[in-house]
Amino acid sequence: MNNSSPMINVDLPLSCDFSGRILLYLEGGHVVANKPVLENELVGSVELFTQLLQRAGYRVEANCEE
Repeated sequence: MNNSSPMINVDLPLSCDFSGRILLYLEGGHVVANKPVLENELVGSVELFTQLLQRAGYRVEANCEE
């Protein structure tokens, strides 16, 4: 059984002194876009943001209009 993760080589248009986080958009194993994640930015799921709001005291409800 092979437990190794698949690897892809990526060329990014960044300066040599760049240090930080990058958000990559992949399609079919190929990078189609990228964006450096700024220091004041947070990347997470809808579930994460819902939990953050609830912990901050907000009530989060689904808005279902049928």
